[in-house]
Amino acid sequence: MNMKGERFRMKGQIFLIAGFLLAVMFFAGLPKPDVMAQTPTTEDLEYIYENIEHELCRALTLGMNESAPVDTLKNFTSFTSDMLETRYISLNALWVVSEGNKSTIINVSVGNFLDSSVNITLNLTRNGGTQTIEYLDVSKSSEGSAEFHSVTEDYNLTIIYNDESYIAEWKRDKLNLYCLLNLTRGENIKKEEFSY
Repeated sequence: MNMKGERFRMKGQIFLIAGFLLAVMFFAGLPKPDVMAQTPTTEDLEYIYENIEHELCRALTLGMNESAPVDTLKNFTSFTSDMLETRYISLNALWVVSEGNKSTIINVSVGNFLDSSVNITLNLTRNGGTQTIEYLDVSKSSEGSAEFHSVTEDYNLTIIYNDESYIAEWKRDKLNLYCLLNLTRGENIKKEEFSY
């Protein structure tokens, strides 16, 4: 009878040990909380911003070579915005492109890829005076264009929108670009403007 009692006690110990080992293996297989969810930093937004700035200039040059700089820039901005949304990054952009031709006319196009429509005023200043063109309500994801006449020299273009302004010094016979880029992911924001 002694042997029978020991045998039942050992079976119980084996079940306890097996249960303990299963619990240890289960909890050892779970990922650690700090590895599971890492919050991205603004460093990658800086890298993405620099990349977009570089590629926007390349898209503008490509569009110029294909005689469609504004359409190429518009398509590139839409494509980039869509691709960044898959990475949970919101891209808002506003760009102004000026292009001089062989006559004295400067064509100016404005692309609005901000969250809402925007009121834009353009002041072109040169030695001969100032010309002003106002865009009222350039709607979201659209583009507008206008012409400045009798421009025979380099000029300054003042771009005014949503109580912000930027003064660009541009060459008359060159394709010029101003761009405001705003990248947002959660609480991380990268907002800068540049001129090319």
